[in-house]
Amino acid sequence: MKPLYLTLTASLLLGACATPAQQAAQPSPTPAAQAPTTTTASVAAAPAVSTPAAPSAALGLDAAATVANWQAQQLPRIQALADHSAQLQSAVTELCRRLRPEQIEQARQAWKATHAAWRSVEALPMGPVLTRRTAWQIDVWPTRPPKVEEAIRLVEKDAPIADSVGAAAQGLPALEFLLWGEDRAKAQLGRLHFRQRCQYSVALANDVAAESRGLLADWQAYQREQHDHETGRQAFEEGINLIAGSLQNLRDKKVARLGGAKAPKKPARQDFDAWRSHHTKASLAATLGSLESLFLARGQDGSPSFVERLARAEKPLLAQHLQEELVLSRAALAKLPEDVATAASRNPAVLKPLLDSLKRLQGLVELQVADAVGVTIGFKDSDGD
Repeated sequence: MKPLYLTLTASLLLGACATPAQQAAQPSPTPAAQAPTTTTASVAAAPAVSTPAAPSAALGLDAAATVANWQAQQLPRIQALADHSAQLQSAVTELCRRLRPEQIEQARQAWKATHAAWRSVEALPMGPVLTRRTAWQIDVWPTRPPKVEEAIRLVEKDAPIADSVGAAAQGLPALEFLLWGEDRAKAQLGRLHFRQRCQYSVALANDVAAESRGLLADWQAYQREQHDHETGRQAFEEGINLIAGSLQNLRDKKVARLGGAKAPKKPARQDFDAWRSHHTKASLAATLGSLESLFLARGQDGSPSFVERLARAEKPLLAQHLQEELVLSRAALAKLPEDVATAASRNPAVLKPLLDSLKRLQGLVELQVADAVGVTIGFKDSDGD
């Protein structure tokens, strides 16, 4: 297997969470079958820089075995994404065939399940998730409703989405807009009676399902490849950086940048992930749950978890601190209201316990964990704010 040359990813790390102005300037996404090997993911961390020495080896922490555990964990998550996206595809097709209230409700539930499955996968966007540019294919956020309306006028029955349609009008966020609208969820069934509007909804669901199937096939092949010491070390360094980036996203981009250095005084609901579907809390929980597993779950063969490897490598206090902070983050998230976007836009302080815990967790990863295992954390877009 060729090593993942991490420096190739730097220019694309912010693609899936671009601002509206940046999205307008972006080219249309490359179809998955023709996707270049450069990558984009909705993470803020830049790639790791390999260090000549490998302190993790000196500590007795097996980088290749850790990566193998992470890869094995990702497979059922990606399988769930493929399964749920297939159900979404069927539900949206049935919705446009019958156009009844029960059908739109089934499509909405299928969307939520698919979105949560993707957020779980997105916590560690390594390997084919990066090389296929899956985040760019199915999750450019925020969506741009005027671009979606423009794309609807271009859609043709049973035809792929036109190349001229921009990324900000595609993927799960665009489909969320079509299923829930802008504060007018009850009106969307009537709007879907317009033939092209329903056709575009089906086309979006088809694209998400196709990308998810392709990702599953590529991940299965990727997981079969064996890491030697060098490639295992490179993948490990990349993984630590991507985990740090996911933590950054959880406390920043997904929640109106309230956890960033330049938090807005009055955030808008539109700046929260999945606000239309009231699915913000569930999406945060899906990502945090995957991150917990990356640290705490043992391998399928009973091999030690990441924190157990840290503890055995003479870092028991660091391992304990990681476990304790993960518990605190999960508890803070559980206390949030279900409609996080509405509550936090009215009173941003409701998010403070969660954001503070995530910041501490990110600090543990970027400073203490990275130092202990000899990984350099790359530059992030938030650095220097």
